[in-house]
Parts: sequence; C-alpha cells; structure tokens
Amino acid sequence: MISIDSNHTVDSLTYRVATTSDCDLLVPLINNAYRGPLSYQGWTNETELIPVLRTNPNQLLNLINTDRNIILMFFGENDQILKGCISLLYQTESKSARIGLFSVRPDLQARGYGKFILSTAENYALNNWNVDYIELSALIQRPELIAYYSRRGYIDTGKRQPFIITTVPPECTMRDDLELCTMVKYVKIK
Repeated sequence: MISIDSNHTVDSLTYRVATTSDCDLLVPLINNAYRGPLSYQGWTNETELIPVLRTNPNQLLNLINTDRNIILMFFGENDQILKGCISLLYQTESKSARIGLFSVRPDLQARGYGKFILSTAENYALNNWNVDYIELSALIQRPELIAYYSRRGYIDTGKRQPFIITTVPPECTMRDDLELCTMVKYVKIK
C-alpha cells in the first residue's frame, strides 16, 4: 500500500515493461495527463502552454522499439487498471538515465502514485543499468512541476534549452518563449 497520510491509503501498484501492443492504452493516459479536457482534473495540465497532444501511437511505437529505452506501466494491484507510466532512456556514454512521459491519470493525481512511480523508475535504472544519476527536463513555465521534482531530490543544473514542437497544426498558436530546464538526481551511493 502507498500511505498518503494517517487517514488515506491508496491501492498498491504493480508494474511491467510496455510492449508494442500497449500503445493504445498508453496514448490516452499520456495525452490526458498533460493536455486536453481531462487534464484539468489533475495538476499536471499544460494545455494553456502547449495546445497539441503530447504523443501518438507512432511516437510510442518508435520509443518502445528503440534500444536502451523502456516504458514502465503501472496498474492497480487490485483492479489492474492502468494508473500511470514513465519512460527511461539508458544513456550508456554518461552512465545515466533520462526520464520522460511521466504520467498519472488526472483523476488519480495527488494521491501518492507519482512519488511511487518516480521512485520505482529511479530504482529500476539503478538496479538494471547501474546509473550514476537520473536526469529529466521540465518547462520553466511550470514552477509547481520544478518544485515537485526538487522535493524528490532533483537539482536544477542551470542548463536551459528552447522547447520546440515540430508538429504543430496550422490552426494552433504556439508560444515561442517556452524553455526547458535540465534537472538531475544522483542515485548512486558513493
């Protein structure tokens, strides 16, 4: 069980590595967690900043079929309903892992699932790849997200890069000031 506080407990989660047949389950989870009408149920909504879907089946297929990349899928132990996911890219040259597509169903956010998913991903990378650190990117326009990662031990490196989406439909207006910060967490005990 994941204990939230003395009054609330949520179901335990189980996880497995995604396969190509899981794309149809993952796409709506990821898109709903970040953007679109359902994302307003949670706190990870970024629809106002980025008015296009986060992913599609082809992108996920390519990700799953890429060496050194996995997506972990998390299900309720009792109900077997998909509750969240996270991707990990093993970066052999830097002996690190990169986190992406970290998603929790919007109606289940703020219940402790995210902490569990992130911790499990960190442990997976450490135990399976023996990484020294984990890195991720977060929009600087999302201070609550940067604060979330900071509470989990991630440090803002000061490294910045523009956030660019190449597949924006002509009818969408994209902000041109979006920027990503790189955050790291050292996981190897020295």
